[in-house]
Amino acid sequence: MKEARELLLQVRRDLGPVEARIRQHPYLAAVNNGQVSREALKALPGTQYHMWRSDMRSAAHLVERFADQPYASFFMGFLEAEIAAKETLTTLAAALAMSERDLEEFVPTPKGFAYASYIAWLSKFGSAGEVACGLAVNLAAWGHNCGVVSAGLRQSYGFTPDETAFLDVFATLPDSSDEAVAIMAEDLEQGVTSPQRIRRAARLIQAYEATFWDAMAEAAGIALPHEAPAKAA
Repeated sequence: MKEARELLLQVRRDLGPVEARIRQHPYLAAVNNGQVSREALKALPGTQYHMWRSDMRSAAHLVERFADQPYASFFMGFLEAEIAAKETLTTLAAALAMSERDLEEFVPTPKGFAYASYIAWLSKFGSAGEVACGLAVNLAAWGHNCGVVSAGLRQSYGFTPDETAFLDVFATLPDSSDEAVAIMAEDLEQGVTSPQRIRRAARLIQAYEATFWDAMAEAAGIALPHEAPAKAA
């Protein structure tokens, strides 16, 4: 258990720069300042709708894979959260005059959908410890950004708490570190995975989280400093 806890702490330290980039993403400030058009805001629920459909299937697959394990409830919680998300997501979309048909027809960008694609791959080929560590690290950053965007939508666009409930749920998720450590410890002890594989999964999940926010910024026409062209010598 000690090895797994130290590994999780090391993963968080290693991913500190990516975490900071996510939490300080220029899209957040733009929403807070009311600088994103309502049309551009549609990219958020539009992309999340397709990610939600994918993540729900990924969660269901994880529940099926690990149903006979003592930590099955961890993945069941993931699935239950995804099932419950639909109503609040469609409410958020409705605040932007998007119907469920509009959500169905929305075309997410590769950057926007990359996170869900990797979670789908990981749900089939990754170990429970890899998934648990990745989610524990990622959900803290995702939840932080959801809270910032939610506050911005209410303060700068007049959204109601009911309309931002989809974001608020993620902003208030409990810390899952202890559960993740227990799952990681089990997998490491059984030789199901390795520290290297756990670190890789968390690194990729967090990288794809960053690309999601990049996609939101691009939809809003916001320049991204880390992608600015190099100046000529």
